[in-house]
Parts: sequence; structure tokens; C-alpha cells
Amino acid sequence: MDLAKIRKKSLQSQAQPAQNPLPRKTPASVVMPANPETMEDTSNPDDTDFFKNIITPITPDYNTLQTQIFSVAPGPEKPDIVRDPIEVIMAGRSAAGCDEEVALADEEFIIEAASDLEFLCFRVSDEFYGINIMDIKEIIKPREVTEVPRAPAFVTGVLSLRGTIIPVIDMRLRLGLVRDQLTGKERIVVIKKSNDSFSGLLVDEVIQVVRINKDAVEPAPAILEGIDRDFVFGIGRSDGRLLIILNLESIADIHLC
Repeated sequence: MDLAKIRKKSLQSQAQPAQNPLPRKTPASVVMPANPETMEDTSNPDDTDFFKNIITPITPDYNTLQTQIFSVAPGPEKPDIVRDPIEVIMAGRSAAGCDEEVALADEEFIIEAASDLEFLCFRVSDEFYGINIMDIKEIIKPREVTEVPRAPAFVTGVLSLRGTIIPVIDMRLRLGLVRDQLTGKERIVVIKKSNDSFSGLLVDEVIQVVRINKDAVEPAPAILEGIDRDFVFGIGRSDGRLLIILNLESIADIHLC
């Protein structure tokens, strides 16, 4: 082995400069020319027309869009229709074919209502009297009254009912009955007279409202004379009880003594 030759080759390899690495090739797509005007147009005209047809911008048809919007836009809210419950019931009965029965029932009810009279039954002493409920304004508890000078004995005084001055008539004294002790059940029945004035009738107790057929009301007995006959409108019967129906126009007339 020749050591001298080996040493010479080693020195030559160390003295030789290292080779530079190959330059990195830049893609042509990112290389910008120094002068854009000198850039050669290599595009194909046919390819340009093809891409224009593909990327042509779409212009929206606003008339079509508005038509679609208006077609799906909700309309104005319909107001809730409130129906009368009686109307709903009658409509259901009509659909079920019950019109004839309803008409017959209504006619019978009208005939029955027209043939019956309702009276407020009250007690004065041991007697029971009645007055037509259509003549009654209201019923109140006894209250303090103001005495009226030179008024008849049966007029206990006057009171103010919501600004209206009302004379109060003691029915015991008006009918000439014996006065017992008070029971706490006394009431003042406020009645309306034909001249739109009001009067209060002090009674011992209000019992109930009774219904009497108008054909069952008998005229005042012939044995009654004078003022007693003027006070009585008729005689009726309810539950086997005799009921004296009063003539309110005569009862409330303080000049009729």
C-alpha cells in the first residue's frame, strides 16, 4: 500500500470547495414579471369564452322575489268572534233537528209566564199579604226616619234613599192591626207608584215570592166596605194558604184615611 498516494488524495479532497446545493425552482405561477405590459398573452380565446359562460354573474329577479315574499307573508290576524252561548246552543239544537221542539217549548213558556203572576208574600201581625213583584224597587232593613209634623199616624216619617226622600208607612197601623213587640225580622219594602214616586212599607217579615195563576185570583169580597175594600185588590191561594193581595195605589195614598 502506497501511503504517500493516500495522503495526497486526502489533501486534494479537503481543498476542493463544497458544491452549492441546487437552487430551488420557483413555481411559474408565483413569478411576477417586471413589466406586466411585456407579458405574453398565452390564453386560448375558446377557453375564455367557456369560462365566461360558467362564471357569468346571476342577476336576481326582484319582482319574482317580491311575489314569493308576498305570497308567503302571513295575512292580517282575524279578530276573535265572541258568540253568545245561547246562540251556540241554539245552533247545535238546530243542526240536530230540534227546532220544532224548541219553538213549542218557547211558546208554552210564554203562555205559562203570561198566565202566572208573582207576588211577594209578607207577614203583618198574623195575616199574610202579597204585592206584585213588578211594583217593588227594593227591600231594605229598618233605619232611622225623620218625623213629619201633622202627618197621619201610620206615616212613621221619611228617609233618604240615595238622595230620594221616601215616606215610610207602618203597615200595622195602616191596616188597623195590633202591634206586638219587635222581632228583628222587620223590613221596609220600597215600592214604585204609578206617578214614579216611591213609598216604603214597614212589614213584620218577608216570607217568599209565590206564583199564582191570574185566573185563580178572586176579586175582593163583597163584605168589605169603604176603605177596607179599597186596600184589597183580590184574594189568592198558595200552598193552601190564603193570601190577601193589596192595592198599592190605595195603600200608599197618605191622603186616603
